[in-house]
Amino acid sequence: MLASLAVFMLLTRFFNQGQPVDELKVVAPPPMNTMEQLLAVQNAISQVEQLIQDGNIGLLKVRALLLSVFPQASDKFAAVLLGMGLVLAILPLKYVVLLGFLEVSTRYSPARKESSERCARRMREWWFSIPAAPVVLDREKDDKKKK
Repeated sequence: MLASLAVFMLLTRFFNQGQPVDELKVVAPPPMNTMEQLLAVQNAISQVEQLIQDGNIGLLKVRALLLSVFPQASDKFAAVLLGMGLVLAILPLKYVVLLGFLEVSTRYSPARKESSERCARRMREWWFSIPAAPVVLDREKDDKKKK
């Protein structure tokens, strides 16, 4: 794959010598006063923070699955990985790609729409049921403070 990428780059360089590169047109944002600019920056920063937090939670959940912190979810995940490994070992890659393309192409067809949505909902529920990290509730300290 890397060799084909290198050949593509060399061929592109060879055949496009002397031709200018197409310019990109960027639309400038509308002029804003200082307060609007600060609010836009604050909104962008909060969106980036949310994305980072979601990424961290996803990584913690994958870590919990791989380390079998929650055995029931880890058993399901291991069974799915084993099944996928067997399918990839038994079926030729072209059939696996063909089945993947067929699944993606027909996912929202009228015949499969309901079952696809049900499967996606179950996967979402399963993913949200996995805690990011084990939590221990310590009530002894609360009881001592009340006395």
